[in-house]
Amino acid sequence: MDYNTGHATSQAIDASVSVKEAVAYTDLVAAMGTGLNRQEVDFFKRNGYLVKRGVIRDDQLFANVVDHLWANVPRDILVRDDPDSWLNSPHKQWTEFDHAKVGLLHHGNWKMRSAARIGKELFLVEGIARHPSMLRVVEQFIGRPLKSLNRVRGVYAILPKPQHVTGVLGPHSDYAAGQLGAMVVAGEMPAGSGGFTVWPGSHIRLHESWDTCFGSSITDSRVRAYRKRRDEILSDTVPVETHGHPGDVIFWHHRLLHSAGINRTADAGCPIVRIIVPCDYQRGDKSFFDDNEYGPSEKYQWWIDTRNYREDVAPTATNLWAEWSI
Repeated sequence: MDYNTGHATSQAIDASVSVKEAVAYTDLVAAMGTGLNRQEVDFFKRNGYLVKRGVIRDDQLFANVVDHLWANVPRDILVRDDPDSWLNSPHKQWTEFDHAKVGLLHHGNWKMRSAARIGKELFLVEGIARHPSMLRVVEQFIGRPLKSLNRVRGVYAILPKPQHVTGVLGPHSDYAAGQLGAMVVAGEMPAGSGGFTVWPGSHIRLHESWDTCFGSSITDSRVRAYRKRRDEILSDTVPVETHGHPGDVIFWHHRLLHSAGINRTADAGCPIVRIIVPCDYQRGDKSFFDDNEYGPSEKYQWWIDTRNYREDVAPTATNLWAEWSI
C-alpha cells in the first residue's frame, strides 16, 4: 500500500481556498558547504527549510542515480531521449504490477521505490543518505546519536507537464513519524522544473495540530484544527519552489506543508525530468515502534525509515524545537 487517502492530512482543501502560485527560491548569501551559520539556522527556524549548495560533490554518483531511474522504466514506457514519451500520458500504460515493482506513476509524478529493493541500494544509502557531509549537516540540526538509516524513500521524478495541461500543486503534510527531511537534488533542477515546493512558516502553525511533536498520529479531536490551519496557510502564504544542481540539498522540518512542484519545462520547449532522492532523519536514542494503522512500519509507509517512539510528547506553543540542536 502506498497511500492512505482517508488520513486527515490528505483530505480535500476547502473550495473557497485559492492556492497561490509558487515563486522561485532566492539563495541566502552563505549557503555553501556543510557548516550551519547563524543566518541559516534563523532562516530554517523561521521558514522550516534550508537549501544547502554542494553538500555532496560527486558527479559520477548522481549520473548513476539518473541511470538507475531510466534503467527501471517498465517496458520502455518512458524513453530517456524521447521527451514525447514523457508527455503522452505515460501513466495510462502503468499497471498495478509496475506499481508494485517500481513504484507509482501518478500522472507525471513517479515515486520510484519498492519494499524489497529500490531505496535500499548501497550507492543510495551509503553514497547519499549516509554520506559524511550529509551526516555532518544533519547532526548540527538534531544532534547525536542519529537513528541508523537503512533506506532512502526512493528516487522521485517529476515529468514535464504537456503544454495544454494546467499544472496543480498538491499541498500536504506527511503523516509520518520523523524529524528532519532532506531532498537531495540528483539531476539539474532549474527554476520551473518541478522543484520541491514549500509553504514557509507552516511548520510553526501546524505544530500543535498533531498528537505528538514527532509522531504520525492526529486524533479526531485535532483534525478540524489541522484543516483550518492548513487552509489558512494556503490562503495567506505564497509557496516557494526550490531549484538547484546535483549535490544540492533541501533540508526541511517534517511538519512543513509541501508539494512536488509543477514541471513547466515543456512550455519553453526544453523539457527535462526533475530527479531527487528523499532521505529521512531522526535522533536514535529512543524507544521506537511500528504504527501498523498508518505507518511508518513494514506494512504501511514502508518507504519511510523513521519511526514513532514512546518518549514523544504532546506539542505545545513552547516545545517546537525540543530535541533539536539549533
